[in-house]
Amino acid sequence: MSTNYTDLEADFWKEHFVHLQHKNMVRTNAAALKLEDCRKEFESFSKMHPEAKISTEYFDSYCIFEITLTAAIKLRLFIQSAIKGSLMQKCGTEYVKLCDAKFPYNPLPEIDEFLRNLDTYLQELESLSQKKTTSERRQKIALEFIKAYAEKHITPKKIYYIEAEIDGSFVLKIPSDDYTVKMTDKDFMEKIKNSF
Repeated sequence: MSTNYTDLEADFWKEHFVHLQHKNMVRTNAAALKLEDCRKEFESFSKMHPEAKISTEYFDSYCIFEITLTAAIKLRLFIQSAIKGSLMQKCGTEYVKLCDAKFPYNPLPEIDEFLRNLDTYLQELESLSQKKTTSERRQKIALEFIKAYAEKHITPKKIYYIEAEIDGSFVLKIPSDDYTVKMTDKDFMEKIKNSF
């Protein structure tokens, strides 16, 4: 996977992290993870997931648990008097936080479930990325058609701009006429013809 995450990928992992936190908050009969129990809990978790890349650090007043999810994403738990989780993204040689969450209960059961579903999540992310790439290509082609059509139908020597919007639509602006129209790849011919 790429080490330069797009907004789509970062948002994807953030959404799953929020679900992980929510499951932790609503779990019934759950116990908190106390600092003195961390070593035993983390060792047990590591034995359940021998293939996972897990690192731990223990200090007198806190401990850190990290698990690498992909080449560029890892989950970190910081346990002190409370449990704070962070989703981290690799940026060059450093990791930066994508988001933080507090966990009222021991989050290892949710992390276990997350790891069991990781392959499914990766397939889902790949599918979303492919759809986004296809959509972007389609929008670029549509923009070229709209520009060519506008060139034939807008009065010569008029300065105009056509820009693609995030929502998949396009905006035509003619500053000299103080004119702006929003269109799509399906209605641009009609809107340009009706404008001039």
